[in-house]
Amino acid sequence: MLQSLIHRPRRILMTTDSVGGVWRYSLDLARELTARGDSVVLAGLGPRPSREQAQEAQSFATLAWLETPPDWMTRNESDLDGLPGELRELATTCAADLVHLNAPAQAAEVDLPCPILTVSHSCVVTWLHAVRGQVPTDGWAWQKDRNWAGFNRADIVVAPSRSHADMLEACYGPVARLSVVHNSALPGPVASRREPFVLAAARWWDEGKNAAVLDAA
Repeated sequence: MLQSLIHRPRRILMTTDSVGGVWRYSLDLARELTARGDSVVLAGLGPRPSREQAQEAQSFATLAWLETPPDWMTRNESDLDGLPGELRELATTCAADLVHLNAPAQAAEVDLPCPILTVSHSCVVTWLHAVRGQVPTDGWAWQKDRNWAGFNRADIVVAPSRSHADMLEACYGPVARLSVVHNSALPGPVASRREPFVLAAARWWDEGKNAAVLDAA
């Protein structure tokens, strides 16, 4: 089924959120897909985009917003119960040929007639393993189960690097249909000259960013 979609225009439903790196990833990807003749509906979860964000997205794609929060904003797993129905309704309305989900948990329990691709950009399970050498417990344990269900449901699972793909399999076990597709971004402006300073931007509350290295420098 996936092979039949490669050489003709496709209708693609792609999830996104407006506050993380997935926003830029999904917009850059959707822009390139539409330039090649595909049509894209961006389905957002979480806080709504700013006017500028919405204008950019709507310049080349259709923008819709769902009621279900992203998994990292949930109080408990039941907050995600409405997502399969929302995705099915939107995929049916836009007659999607392919559904691209930017979190494995979003693929869990989804019943769609078209192929599903899910991308694991990051997750609590691999973060705990890499940063603290721990496994999720208590209020976080369900995330491992739901991500695993999403891996099993998807027709293709994508990781943005070999290291993250290896980490997924170290934490979850062998993931069927797992591929590595590196992230990319549109080129930025070329600076005419450079200033003698370092700018570092990150979620500094996240100990995995290792801000102590910059402090030491």
